[in-house]
Amino acid sequence: MRSVRAIFFDLDDTLVDYDRAAWTATVRRVCAALETDVPELRPDRLFDAYTHAYDAHLRATEATIARSPSGASDARSIWREIWQRALAECGHESDALAGRALDLYVRDRNRSYRLFDDVTDVLAALRERVDTLAVVTNGPVDAQRDKLAATGLDRHFDLIVVSAEVGVAKPDKAIFDLAIRRLDVEPRSVWHVGDNLTTDVGGARNARLGAGVWLNRAGVARGADDPSPGYEIASLRELPALVDQ
Repeated sequence: MRSVRAIFFDLDDTLVDYDRAAWTATVRRVCAALETDVPELRPDRLFDAYTHAYDAHLRATEATIARSPSGASDARSIWREIWQRALAECGHESDALAGRALDLYVRDRNRSYRLFDDVTDVLAALRERVDTLAVVTNGPVDAQRDKLAATGLDRHFDLIVVSAEVGVAKPDKAIFDLAIRRLDVEPRSVWHVGDNLTTDVGGARNARLGAGVWLNRAGVARGADDPSPGYEIASLRELPALVDQ
């Protein structure tokens, strides 16, 4: 009998490569495009206002169900309200302009999502080794499912669990328990792979999974208080051999 029957994956910075530099480029392109609509708008000032508001929102909602200031949990509402706030700070309080910013922002993000170069081949190799592959990810439903669709990842997985859809976020064991129940597997036969020691490795430990696998692409040092992974890998290409062991 296989000791590893299912592998769960985090999404952002594990499978999908849309890093800070790519996001920053998206925001700058949106700000530049808005200047063509509103010549008196200063793109650099709007860029600073948006990135500051966005970062503050991320810090406030880390490892939780993210919601906009008005309480909406979908990404488009969150992004639109942040654009509204940033535009208002720059003296351009306009629902229509915020809507234009949102449309530009969503289109640019969806064009910019990329898979890491080790993803597709490794998923194919794991299909020959385990029964089930799943995604367990924190984030708004529309944002996460946009990434899966834009990159073609959605066709590779048997189950996709998004925190905002189920009302609980990693590292809470409940999100892993839900995936385990849906797939009818034993926790000890499941590995979870992700780049975040707190939400991914800590979450796997909380759920008593077989292993929390830390994908440490950048080779960063683990802090003394960070959860200890069952395995540490620098590339997903190391996973098939680990499963074979």
